[in-house]
Amino acid sequence: MYFAELVVFLSTYYIRARGFSLFGHGDGLNFLFKEINETAALFDSSEVQTKWMRQPLDNFDKSETRTWKMRYFQRLDMWKPKGPIYLFMNGEGRAGKGFLQTGMMYELAKETKGAMFLSEHRYYGDSKPFDNYTTENLKFLSSSQALADNARLIKRIKLSPLFYSSKVVVVGGSYAGNLAAWMKLLYPDLVDVAIASSGPVLAKADFFEYLETVSDDFEQYGTPGCFDKISKIFKRYEDMFKTDDGIKLLKEEEQICDETDMNKLQNQQLFFLYKASEFMGVAQYGDLNSIKMHCEEINNNSQVLSSKDDETNMWNERRQCFDYDFDSMIESIKSIDWYISWIYQTCTEFGYYQTSNSNNRLFTDNIPVELFYNMCTDTFGPEFDKKRIDEGVLKSNEMYGGLNPNVTKVVFVNGELDPWHRLSILEDVSYDAPAKTIPFSSHCRDLFSDRSGDPEELKEARRYIKYLVKKWIGAGEYNM
Repeated sequence: MYFAELVVFLSTYYIRARGFSLFGHGDGLNFLFKEINETAALFDSSEVQTKWMRQPLDNFDKSETRTWKMRYFQRLDMWKPKGPIYLFMNGEGRAGKGFLQTGMMYELAKETKGAMFLSEHRYYGDSKPFDNYTTENLKFLSSSQALADNARLIKRIKLSPLFYSSKVVVVGGSYAGNLAAWMKLLYPDLVDVAIASSGPVLAKADFFEYLETVSDDFEQYGTPGCFDKISKIFKRYEDMFKTDDGIKLLKEEEQICDETDMNKLQNQQLFFLYKASEFMGVAQYGDLNSIKMHCEEINNNSQVLSSKDDETNMWNERRQCFDYDFDSMIESIKSIDWYISWIYQTCTEFGYYQTSNSNNRLFTDNIPVELFYNMCTDTFGPEFDKKRIDEGVLKSNEMYGGLNPNVTKVVFVNGELDPWHRLSILEDVSYDAPAKTIPFSSHCRDLFSDRSGDPEELKEARRYIKYLVKKWIGAGEYNM
């Protein structure tokens, strides 16, 4: 909280990697790793080693004796004696080697002669405590358990005489940005510095601010008339659902499967979420140019074109139609390990449900928080209701401090375009816990290396973050 990435399934969050989007976070980390790994593929990966570490199933109950194997990566070829340790914390997705081959952490390690590690979060990728992710088996999945796993990893690394005096810098983006900050909060004796990129540290069930920001992005940076055009399209969708003839016409225009009951309220809500996700992904991971390009597509087609890529289960390849069926979506959740894992975390710890419960209703008010409460109940059981979700959100904010964490030597970084910045820290917590908001930038862009086309504000932010890290670990000159 990259993610996050991922994802904005219910539509974006979950199945489409639109960002820690439920549908922007869900598979958001997978989206980030896909991009960084495409770049890293140009580099030699032979120096990156795959390692395994046995971890307790429950870090806080000694009577639980079961264990599992956590995967992590290491790269030591640039390390010199007394050089720092950099740990990139993975979040809600499969870990990859990319950030040990390119990106800002790689550059920091190169410039400060550091050792690099990258840890995979329990229940994701190959770090699986169980083969079957039943509700009972998922009870050992939480941010606090993941933080304890990483604390044990750091202790293991520091046992080596080579690293005994090395400073430790943890890095994370999206949900893992939260984890990086919370490592410094809970384990200050192990962690010296943290970079928290695009981390939504405030847990919130009804996250209506997400779509507010998406609306603001398109209103402020879209082409003339784009905002009004989007509003008219969604209002037309709303009107069509009011009559049988309207629903019949909508199903024809939108290639909705004949068997899909679009009179069912939850299916209608899923439709609106899916359509909104087409804009969520652009706001979360795009730039000013991609927003304008999306507006041109809207103006040219006068409708929201739904994606048919392999990452979404809305498109039925066999029947060649879209199936906005809530019950089928629940079955999809249960069949995909990373999918059900992240949703479990939202249902027990964070919420993050991107609703349209706002006065700024570009996408109408047809994406209520109840859609997500029903998702939790139908996926995990009746006890996973609104009360339990709200209690989990409250507990997370009490444990970690929400927008006022008691930390030092943590830099909180966010992109102006990224809707997740609305749950992040935008003002300095203190002199030694500054916040940096990057104009015209999106989710976790600071974690990448400079590339042609990057705004100068983004390049300057990367220099600023490097300056802080070098200053805090005492790495020679602090030139930006």
